[in-house]
Amino acid sequence: MSRIIYLPELLSVNVKNYTLYPNGLDYTYNFVKGVNLILGGNGMGKTTFVNLIKFGLIGLYKKAKDLTRTYKDRAIIKRLLYPSDYFSARKDDSIPADGEALVILRFNIQKTEFEVVRSLDTGCLLQVMIDGRALTGSIYSEDSYERMEDVDEAKKSSLLYQYEQKIKQYSNLTFDDLIFFVNEILFFGENHTTVLWNEGIDGRTDVQNELFNKYFNEPDLDEERRKMQSQARYYDSLSRHRSEDMRVITGLLNKLRTSSNNVQKEASPTIDIVALKAKIETITNELASIQKRQEELHSETVILQGEINRSSIRATQLDDEKKRIEREMNASIWETLHPQYDVFVKNIQINHLCPMCSQEAGSLLEKVNDTTEHCFMCGNEIRLSSNEELTTKYKEISTAHRELYQSITGKQRKIKAIEDVQRQLDSDYREKDLQRRTCLQQLRELEFQRTATPENDKLQGLDDEYNRLAAEKEKFQNLSAECSVRARELTDTIEEEIRSNVDRFSVIFSGYAEKFLRVPCKLEYKTYDKSLPNRFYPVIDGKVRRQEESLSESQRFFIDHAFRMSILTFFYQSPSFYIVETPDSSLDLSYEQNAAEVFLQFLKKPNVVIVTSNLNNSSFVDYLTKDNQIHFSMVGLLDIAKTTAIQEANEKIKSLYNDIKRRIQL
Repeated sequence: MSRIIYLPELLSVNVKNYTLYPNGLDYTYNFVKGVNLILGGNGMGKTTFVNLIKFGLIGLYKKAKDLTRTYKDRAIIKRLLYPSDYFSARKDDSIPADGEALVILRFNIQKTEFEVVRSLDTGCLLQVMIDGRALTGSIYSEDSYERMEDVDEAKKSSLLYQYEQKIKQYSNLTFDDLIFFVNEILFFGENHTTVLWNEGIDGRTDVQNELFNKYFNEPDLDEERRKMQSQARYYDSLSRHRSEDMRVITGLLNKLRTSSNNVQKEASPTIDIVALKAKIETITNELASIQKRQEELHSETVILQGEINRSSIRATQLDDEKKRIEREMNASIWETLHPQYDVFVKNIQINHLCPMCSQEAGSLLEKVNDTTEHCFMCGNEIRLSSNEELTTKYKEISTAHRELYQSITGKQRKIKAIEDVQRQLDSDYREKDLQRRTCLQQLRELEFQRTATPENDKLQGLDDEYNRLAAEKEKFQNLSAECSVRARELTDTIEEEIRSNVDRFSVIFSGYAEKFLRVPCKLEYKTYDKSLPNRFYPVIDGKVRRQEESLSESQRFFIDHAFRMSILTFFYQSPSFYIVETPDSSLDLSYEQNAAEVFLQFLKKPNVVIVTSNLNNSSFVDYLTKDNQIHFSMVGLLDIAKTTAIQEANEKIKSLYNDIKRRIQL
């Protein structure tokens, strides 16, 4: 079953002594369950303001813990951070301030009130109050905190650690979970990066993989799966390190082999022994790659053959249906004729015989060949009738029948091409296996030669080290494979749970997406690449949109909004929030009202929506403010931020600003 989680409900934000907002050096904003509009011109700090909210919740973290590298056979697992001067670098030092720059964020989790105080100068967490009671703990920068080991008592006694534990206690989310939700789901930035189509490339988080594997299931399952995946990567890294050390030894001995003044070559067969071992390892890896490819091709063939079998059964069914409709069509067309009329005509045409007396009847042949519109016996006109419904159905079945056979033929060609590749792989395997056996025989001969050498081989130690590294490499490879197998088993279990929630999730998505596009929308859950896991893909007006480029800019952004809102709706337990920067920047006039309706639908739960907007002529904000059942409030940056001379002199900007402010305050 899916996890029960509780996301934060924002109450207020207080910004103190932050000179980016010189007219708001002690500015407090109380969030409403509805639309919270952050309104201002370019360069007034709209993005910074929403980042202050994020900072209050999760600090400077931009990515949760993950294996970053191995160092001296130790796994390095850490979170990624924004620079500690992220906010202080944006201060205006020409403006005096009375003390340290702070952000104080109040929010509820399960009706429990949190008050978090963070420094905008140092980035440190300074204070946490929970229902009026202060947490105790040492103060560290997040960078220092991340450098500590999890078992370090200093880390456990820190305020950051205590805050993380309270988040977990009340939300049923680890702090890493909260980092994920805030950065990937709850915040749609000005760069308009989508999550629905993101597959985790370019260092980004694969949101679908993270979300549905982790939160559509009990957390223990995913925790073990992640542990197995991390361990598999860790052991694979150790294995690769051993390979690199083995290559160093091989490279050293190759230099000795090629040295013009080498005097040890004849005295030490170790040079050739290690070279042969390296060659055997390379060939063994190539053989393993061939076997893996053969297995992949075999699986592909099995899948294709299964699809052919299912298509053949369906083609047979369509063929039977086609024949039945043909009989109905013939009966409909020739409804006044003798049931055997066609048989009589064919007998006359082929045998030139009268169907009544079976004697040669040339005159009947002339009548039949002359016209099919008159009866060959009496010469009267034949009254034809037709059934358009049958005709249409016949055409549809014929088309489907033809497409099925085309598909079967195409898949049969694929199987033949695979069989050709498999034959070549078989040949390659036999050739390389022969090479390997030849090398093994040579290796045995050299090792016998070395044992027969009366003097100790001076390079024996290098061979011993090579053997040790090879044994460790094999051990780590086996451990990595074992962890990978267990991870796949857990993934299959998790997959079943995801599938049980697909229909419910798709219905929620449809409710949002159709409001924007005004055409049928749903989600399908499948893969188009057998090497990749299943994913959700939007189906818009019957067409699967596998790439975001198949939609216009505004369409893909709001489909992504629909996807995110569906996630928040699916897990809804209490009011949460959704931050969107300039959602109207990519909209044309025809979609502005639809976009507003999507947000208004999301707000009915209720929820907190935070929207940044430039001072422009967009009607998007107008449509939002027209719903009298929705609460509105505004952070007016023209009142608290520093304005440019151009902005000060622009009466149109002031007029737009005051008009929106007036409507919200009514």
